[in-house]
Amino acid sequence: MTQREKVVEHVSQMIMALGVKSVRMDDVAGSLGMSKRTLYEMFGDKEELLYQSMVHLMNRHQRCMSQSVADCENILEVLLRSVRLLGSYGQVKDMEKRLAFNLKKFYPNVYNKIKRDHAEHGLAGLRYALDKCMEDGYLDQTVDVELMARLFLSTSGTLLSEDNIVIPDEVSREEAFGAMVVNFLRGLASEKGLKVIDALLAREPRPKTLAERRMMNN
Repeated sequence: MTQREKVVEHVSQMIMALGVKSVRMDDVAGSLGMSKRTLYEMFGDKEELLYQSMVHLMNRHQRCMSQSVADCENILEVLLRSVRLLGSYGQVKDMEKRLAFNLKKFYPNVYNKIKRDHAEHGLAGLRYALDKCMEDGYLDQTVDVELMARLFLSTSGTLLSEDNIVIPDEVSREEAFGAMVVNFLRGLASEKGLKVIDALLAREPRPKTLAERRMMNN
């Protein structure tokens, strides 16, 4: 690991532990036993250091996601599990929302760069997976992959991050997202793809309907 990589790794840990507002160049330099001048020679300014550290966190998260789907049998299963995982982190999602809020408030330039990178990587990854599903016969041949990828990312981003989305009290945001993912993919799937999705869902307990949940609460 190079010295620059060590700095980025260290600052990414500081961000997760303390938040972006608490990251000070003096503290970074002191904790790593180097001068502030060396830090500025490496990164130019604090915003670039924060940006590189946030990119490091994003890449680490992506590696964890890849490990989580390593045992999948086909690309459709990879896609279904990957997208469902995005909405299932609970505390992690809360932490990401706080981090994004503070980045936007105190470092808007870094926030905008990270937001753009995240959107571009997300679109590229989803488009690749859908294209591969199409090649392997899991999607209906009439599906417009580009359009569906953009619509899904727009809708899922709103569902996961906007507080004004009305979700019934009996259903968590994560459960609502999971249901949306399944129905989205079923709507795109070919007969072959539907068989794969149904086989995957058959391994899991059937989710209770909203009516069933309300009856249980009465």
